[in-house]
Amino acid sequence: MSPVAKKNSRAGLPAQVQPEKKMELLFEVGCEEIPAGMVAKAADDLKAYIEKLLTAESVGDGVTVETFGGPRRLTLWAQNLPRKQADVTSEVTGPPKSVAYDSVGEPTRAAVSFAEKQGVALHEVFLVTTPKGEYLAAKQVKRGRTLEQILADILPRAVHDLAWPRSMTWTGLDGPRFIRPIRWILAVLDGKPLKLTCAGIAAGDTTRGHRFLGAQSIRVRDFAEYEKRLRANGVIVRPAERRAKTRQVRSIVPEFAGRDSDHGHARPSEIFRAREAGRRTRSGVPGSH
Repeated sequence: MSPVAKKNSRAGLPAQVQPEKKMELLFEVGCEEIPAGMVAKAADDLKAYIEKLLTAESVGDGVTVETFGGPRRLTLWAQNLPRKQADVTSEVTGPPKSVAYDSVGEPTRAAVSFAEKQGVALHEVFLVTTPKGEYLAAKQVKRGRTLEQILADILPRAVHDLAWPRSMTWTGLDGPRFIRPIRWILAVLDGKPLKLTCAGIAAGDTTRGHRFLGAQSIRVRDFAEYEKRLRANGVIVRPAERRAKTRQVRSIVPEFAGRDSDHGHARPSEIFRAREAGRRTRSGVPGSH
């Protein structure tokens, strides 16, 4: 009980209901280089799939989902997630009153069997009036799943269901399929690693920086730290910022002027598209992915 609730209780006041603390999810699929023209659509599709699945699980109200992509990663950031599904109470009807009780009002074997089947005590069943008459009934409470359980189910499903113009398998014909081999999975819920397996890879709380300019094992606890630490390791997460840097380089390097670099965040033309080798442009600005 919170200090405020304890104080109110001592004063004879009703306890104040504390608002539920919402949760933050950081999820990243790390892989070999995705063809530039496919990244933007994949990020949009991932966002749509996750929003649809969260709604289907009754945990999507008020949740904000953002996705980002680059040559070697698809990232999902979700905020304001509830801790669990709400419990669902339903009413189950059984035998009619005439069958459930005998002539002196004692429960029959039919009533006892109905209570046992519903997992409730005999005194917890009750009568309800329906258009067909009075029937025995019982309440059933379906406990909501925790957010951890839900995410462990829907995140791998969303990755599996992403539609690509073509895909490949890298562990055999019966193995997972994706546009390129998946190398790591990052899944962090409210600062703690989320236990799940995606494409045969156990998720953890580490990501990877630029292939040549950054560290290959970077531990993160949330999106703010993820973005900050990747920036320090040669990766700019947000597409708009990458496009701005591309335009800046194009203004400095005349040979790139006039070329299209606005296709999402995966095709900043020849400048930032695939600078995995750590080479620098003539302006001295390292490629980021």
